[in-house]
Amino acid sequence: MNSASEMGPSTQSGEVGTWQRMTQWFGDVGDSITAFFSPDDDTDVSGVVTQESMLTVNPTGNNPHLDGGVIGRFEDVINMNITPKWITQRWARVSKNIQSGQWQGYRVPIVTGEETNDLAGALTYYFDNQQQLQRISFRGTTGEPQRIITMLQQTFHLTKRPTSLIGLYIKSQNRRPVSVLMITRSPHATTQNNAARYSQYTIQFELNRPSIGTQLSDHYKNILAAK
Repeated sequence: MNSASEMGPSTQSGEVGTWQRMTQWFGDVGDSITAFFSPDDDTDVSGVVTQESMLTVNPTGNNPHLDGGVIGRFEDVINMNITPKWITQRWARVSKNIQSGQWQGYRVPIVTGEETNDLAGALTYYFDNQQQLQRISFRGTTGEPQRIITMLQQTFHLTKRPTSLIGLYIKSQNRRPVSVLMITRSPHATTQNNAARYSQYTIQFELNRPSIGTQLSDHYKNILAAK
């Protein structure tokens, strides 16, 4: 495998371009990529972002990419059929020191595209000891939330609930919330620069696999209890 110094000029510029795109989405509105790898709740352990393999500027190829490569649909990266192997084959940087109870989390940075209705942030996938995906969580930003709202309503059956937030959508099971999407206005929404167009709203969601005893994490239970 080639080192960064052995890559050609186009490869190095491609890596820089990816970092610039990601840091523009986060840094210009007062956040950082590193902050999105912080723990979600008290049971999580903040992991060090490790490089699983060399970066590539060929996001449609077979090598891992910094932000997961080209993402045609949200459903490509937000579905319950994802495996740990698929994650490490797609992302060049994965934080694997994330724990939630008996589940192991894989946290990755993601930028789904360059439209205002795309997402930028961090996805965390939680697997049980059989390596079956049980939970997906996301924290990040978007310039227009309707696309992710529609996808989660149609695919995960979340419904709109009364709230003082910009938006609150919940999937319930036996009268208990088991999945949630929360939308708030970014504190930097009035910032007058191009990057702010993509960061008007803060998006947080947690999606749990439906099964007997499914429940939200303590982190989201506490958030909902305070609303």
